[in-house]
Amino acid sequence: MVSADPRLVRAYLRLVRFYPPGPRREELLDTLLECAPPDRRRPALSEVVNLVRHGSRARLGRPRSRGIVVLALLIAAAAGFVGSCAASRLGLEAVGSLPVGAEAAEINETVFPGLTVWGGGDAEKIVTQGDGEGVEYGYAVSWVKSTPATRDVAAYTAAARARLEAAGWRITAVDPPLDETDMVGANPADRAEGFTAERGALVLHFTDYLYPGAPWYDGDGNATYTIWHRQPGWVTGVAWLAALLTAALAWLLTGWMSRRVQSDLGAALGVTGAICCLLGILPAALLALPGGGAADETASPYWQGLVYLGAGPALLAGMLAALMVAVVFVVKPPAPLARALRHATGSAGRLRHRPGLLAALVAAAALVAGLGLYRSDTRPAAAGFCTPDVPSGVVDPPSAHLSYRSRILIEPATEAEDRNLIEAAFRRGFGGGYTFSWTTTPGFTDAYCAGGRVAPGVKETLPYYWDIDLASPGLFAGMAHEVSGMPGIVAVQHLPAGS
Repeated sequence: MVSADPRLVRAYLRLVRFYPPGPRREELLDTLLECAPPDRRRPALSEVVNLVRHGSRARLGRPRSRGIVVLALLIAAAAGFVGSCAASRLGLEAVGSLPVGAEAAEINETVFPGLTVWGGGDAEKIVTQGDGEGVEYGYAVSWVKSTPATRDVAAYTAAARARLEAAGWRITAVDPPLDETDMVGANPADRAEGFTAERGALVLHFTDYLYPGAPWYDGDGNATYTIWHRQPGWVTGVAWLAALLTAALAWLLTGWMSRRVQSDLGAALGVTGAICCLLGILPAALLALPGGGAADETASPYWQGLVYLGAGPALLAGMLAALMVAVVFVVKPPAPLARALRHATGSAGRLRHRPGLLAALVAAAALVAGLGLYRSDTRPAAAGFCTPDVPSGVVDPPSAHLSYRSRILIEPATEAEDRNLIEAAFRRGFGGGYTFSWTTTPGFTDAYCAGGRVAPGVKETLPYYWDIDLASPGLFAGMAHEVSGMPGIVAVQHLPAGS
């Protein structure tokens, strides 16, 4: 090796690592140093581009194939997208809570000065959309009952905008006029106005509704604001970094597999598996392309396509990728692994030429491990009957503070009219779906005995109940306030998630 500036040597050493391991690296390094002018301190830009380009290509092997380059690029893009999604989702967990305490009180006073505000609080970072087909950023809803001030929709909305702007919020969108053209029985006097504002990483969507023709028990409207986190800039940076790293790793792994499996069968397996992986991931990546429309409370992360298309294709892609890597390991183990097997068993050489036997051993080991982890519920069925646990009053344990599940229990003898009034009360400002259960509903007693049996005649005495999905966890207190004290009410429960 000729004498050269140490800085140049170190730079060339880093660049030749783009080539796969082997004597080619040393040959390139010697050639580069011999051809470098005596006064050169760093590689020329053309040299950097050339070495990166040809080194990355050499990683893929198959010098006569151009298709491997296209395939590797697509695999790297798909892997980069998945890595970016994972980093973005994990990064959101490090984002602080939605406004609570003094911060929430300040926003409430800005938007609804002097009014009693229900809702607010924190929420999960990501929640399932109401139709179950995707995900969106978790949000908190705050609302006030209709008042003479809020009934002047245009004036109250304009005043709320002005107050928020004075408090440092930036108005980013204004809702289009209310259009009820296709609604049966629409009232021309109905009004709704709203806007979207941002401050830092927080996004707020305000709406004021007025339905003057609504029945008294439904109320003639309300005013609400929904608040959520926009993905902070540092999370975006982490997602891009993860995308680059996983794309590079996928490129290197693709090259490693391509160089090791040179047979036509191996190539066909690799191409087939890679195409299946791409079909499972790239459509979701295309859905991540930015679209138009103003942000509202249904704002979703860019990676929601993975959820919208279903986890099945992405999981299948991951399983196929893992299977392809495992096949390469079995058919042609890396030298360090082969040496370790030879040292441990003395029979790695025989196994290497009998990949079917090695595969069978791996499968048997996986089966044994799976059986060891499998736990069958061998507990005998309870011979006796459980004692139903019937709550009373308002039940809101700390473990339920981020839960969207709630339940309202009523006496079985509650009059139909009173039931309708209770239903109207909890529907006024809480969103979400609900179901009603009584003695003939399958699983009715699960709410009291967690699957256990009750003694004959006890079921008929248990309260009926609604299971209600809240629009946001903080709305439970407002719902409890609305229905508590109404005829027939036994309990209002905030249920911990997963209970």
